Amino acid sequence: MTTTSIIPSIHLTSVYNLLIDTYGEMHNDPDYDPLGGLVGTILSQHTSDINSDRAYHQIIKTFPTWEEVRDVPTHLVAEAIRSGGLANIKAQRIQDVLNTLTTQQKESGGNKPLTEYLYDEIEKRTPEEAWRYLRTLPGVGPKTAACVMLFDMNRSIMPVDTHVHRVSKRLGLIGPKVNAEQAHTVFAKIAPPDWVYGLHVGLIRHGRQICHAQRPKCGECPLYAQCAYVGSVNPQETGIS
Repeated sequence: MTTTSIIPSIHLTSVYNLLIDTYGEMHNDPDYDPLGGLVGTILSQHTSDINSDRAYHQIIKTFPTWEEVRDVPTHLVAEAIRSGGLANIKAQRIQDVLNTLTTQQKESGGNKPLTEYLYDEIEKRTPEEAWRYLRTLPGVGPKTAACVMLFDMNRSIMPVDTHVHRVSKRLGLIGPKVNAEQAHTVFAKIAPPDWVYGLHVGLIRHGRQICHAQRPKCGECPLYAQCAYVGSVNPQETGIS
């Protein structure tokens, strides 16, 4: 795999440095278990971290392997993850992913545990190729795929949630018409790989603490001088489409 170096803009550099100064250095702690991460991310949708963590621990306690999760009746999976909400939908989604991976591996003549198979499929691709591959799995959208790539595999794909998208547009890092899905690709072009984790966490913290969707605390904002929303920078000059 080849990686290309990315030289960040002056504006992005200022934003990144201010985020680090404000919220501290960010360090990733990947577990290199993309299948566990993928199931965990599915369970985290539309619920709290506490509930999704409880559901994840219960499913791995109830079924020691993902092959068992794949093969048992769907209602038993739903029972195990009930605490995470939307259990019937998520149970079917998890089994659909596991069955798809099984079919892919059979077609390639392999016979590894599904955990190893998915790890190898990601490792043999560039980060963006692997992100696109994950998105071909049923029910896996761009943010879910990016979360697995960054948090579980330590590969530099930016997950774009509602906070990252809103704050990035307000700061003029991305163009005003760039949607959340497009923003994943934009960040792949503009953010140096070793900045992605810190930038992601910093933007989320800033969105939660200062740059709220309603009534942002502009008077308290350490990034005020780098903000297109208040007119400090011109998004036509700084934002990438």
